[in-house]
Amino acid sequence: MKDKIKKRYQKALTLLESKSQDLTIGTEEYESFLEAIISDLKKVKSSLKTRSKTGAANRKEADRIQSAINAMKYLNNKNRRILNNSMINENTTQEEKNLTRSDIKNFLKTYQ
Repeated sequence: MKDKIKKRYQKALTLLESKSQDLTIGTEEYESFLEAIISDLKKVKSSLKTRSKTGAANRKEADRIQSAINAMKYLNNKNRRILNNSMINENTTQEEKNLTRSDIKNFLKTYQ
């Protein structure tokens, strides 16, 4: 059992190391990588079965896994904001004013 866990740990570690060199925030690859991590963490959390009597001892670990999921979701949302902001800036020409997210918010607030 310990050998199996060590092999999985080494596999996950090599995957993270190989991806971390190529990843930059604000790209589609970054978003898909974070979504894969989130789904894997959710699988691990659900395998603990914290709602049953046998899994009650794992509630602390499940809470920590949920905190990690929340952190990954925060990074994913930050990545989406960067992507959306860059898409807005790509569509404007040099002669037009570069719109920012706050400019759009202010525009929408004034016409509500």
